[in-house]
Amino acid sequence: MADLHFLYPHWLWLLGLIPLLWLFYWLRGHDDSGWETLVDPELAPFVLTGRTRKRRFPAFLLVSLLTLLTVLAMAGPAWEKRETPTFRLQQSVVVGLDLSASMLAQDVAPNRMDQARFKLLDLLKLRRDGQTGLVVFAGDAFVVSPLTDDTRTIAAQAQNLGPDIMPVQGSRADLAIGKAVELLQQARSPQGGILLVTDGASDVGRARLAAADALKAGYTVSVLALGTDRGAPVPLANGSFLTDAGGRTVMPGLDEAALRTVASDGGGLYRKAQIGDADVQQLEAFWTSDMEGTELVSGQERQFDQWFNEGVWLVLVLVPFMALMFRRGWLAGVLCALVLQPLQPVQAAVWENLWQTPDQQGIAAFEAGDAAGAAQLFRDPDWKAAAAYKAGDYARALQLYADSRTVDGVYNYGNALARLGRYPEAIAAYEQVLAQQPDHEDARYNLELLKQKQQEQQQQQQQAGGQQNPEQGQPQQQAGDGSSRSQPQNNAAQQQQDAQQQAGQDEQQQQDQQAQQGEQQEPEREGEGQEAQPQEAQASAADREQQQATEQWLRRIPDDPAGLWRRKFYYQYQQRARQQTGEGW
Repeated sequence: MADLHFLYPHWLWLLGLIPLLWLFYWLRGHDDSGWETLVDPELAPFVLTGRTRKRRFPAFLLVSLLTLLTVLAMAGPAWEKRETPTFRLQQSVVVGLDLSASMLAQDVAPNRMDQARFKLLDLLKLRRDGQTGLVVFAGDAFVVSPLTDDTRTIAAQAQNLGPDIMPVQGSRADLAIGKAVELLQQARSPQGGILLVTDGASDVGRARLAAADALKAGYTVSVLALGTDRGAPVPLANGSFLTDAGGRTVMPGLDEAALRTVASDGGGLYRKAQIGDADVQQLEAFWTSDMEGTELVSGQERQFDQWFNEGVWLVLVLVPFMALMFRRGWLAGVLCALVLQPLQPVQAAVWENLWQTPDQQGIAAFEAGDAAGAAQLFRDPDWKAAAAYKAGDYARALQLYADSRTVDGVYNYGNALARLGRYPEAIAAYEQVLAQQPDHEDARYNLELLKQKQQEQQQQQQQAGGQQNPEQGQPQQQAGDGSSRSQPQNNAAQQQQDAQQQAGQDEQQQQDQQAQQGEQQEPEREGEGQEAQPQEAQASAADREQQQATEQWLRRIPDDPAGLWRRKFYYQYQQRARQQTGEGW
């Protein structure tokens, strides 16, 4: 019952009728006309109407109770989630985004790559039914997102995609079509659409064959072309332009005729990108019309949790009182309660602390950017740990991730350890992740960084130990030489403590005068104190240096999604050991 809330809390305003009902009862009970003082008390109930108050009390109490139950039933009390099968349209779409170097050409503003991103985002906004996947391709094809209903995740990754993340250049549209067909078949989608957002294909013949094979499998292939026939140079990071093997500047133009044949063989639609979203609207309309006559598919393997309306049980409680409500128009009240009973649960969010579960409140706070507040609200341990980590409370996140046995949980556990500076334990956690999932690139990358960090720390400790060894015999040597007691031997500490050295020189002169008078014992003690100060300063400086080194290492922890995609694609490309074919752009 901890998750008790109401699906329709606006009906609770009707509870205000109950106080009004009892106010009416109280006013009727005080309607005295003075006859009670004149009529015999034994005859009063039979001759005075005002004395019927006691007999009306049970009726008012019953009406109040029934009103309360009716309002609560209409408000939809819920405290349990139940799995509900989903229904979705069979039509699915996989977008193949071209990330070849030619997409950097600026014959369209701002360039082909940015325009492709804008078109992708426009398409994702229009995708309300069915599932969407994303494949990127250049000299090879890679999956960014499998088929999913969450288009926001795909949109969030769009800004991280560019030609620089691809391990090999080219424009293998045929490989993109093949990878898209694999995604559709893995999702058990009997039909669907494939969209190539591209400026050309390295091998048009292979692309046409792949499009025809996709059509035979039940998937249409459409093309959204970018660029102009004239083309434009391809700028490089060093400010120059891309050249071919002969040293000539490459001017990749748009071959519309070739791309039209690919779309025709794939049974799809060809459109050239234009200003506005009319082109993507036409593509979406094409997929929708192609889906007409197709029945909805029950997602038996895909279910989601839904709050179950328990108000029906309150309606059953009201049934025994149906007989009473036949009198004096009470049946109309019962019928109204049954008619107004909602049929489909709709989640409401009114007065968060009363009607939302803690996890729902936590998600709202997390999306609003209040990670610390979300960590306090969440009850789900995974969400609570993620919010704590986002808020910088790594110690709390470490405690929550400690019980996780999943790959992601152990990986996040290692990240929390690394943030807390517990490198050996973090290394062990990353090694455990790699033992369970050898292709986990993030864990491998962090593991290498931590090992490098450990080596740097060991070198620093060795250097610090070598600097401290000469200082250990320094007080004894200075004890026999009063003229050098106030001067430290460590040069690094001397540079940081110039003011202390000047004070030491003044005291040294005083010590020389005292030595001439035969009072050498006290200068020796002062010399020891002078020597301790630079040593403490040196230790403090070493601590600061260690802290700065740790902060620098933490900043090196990858927060670059594009870099993660680059390493992942490179690893996958090495595994495939595919030979590059076609142009290098």
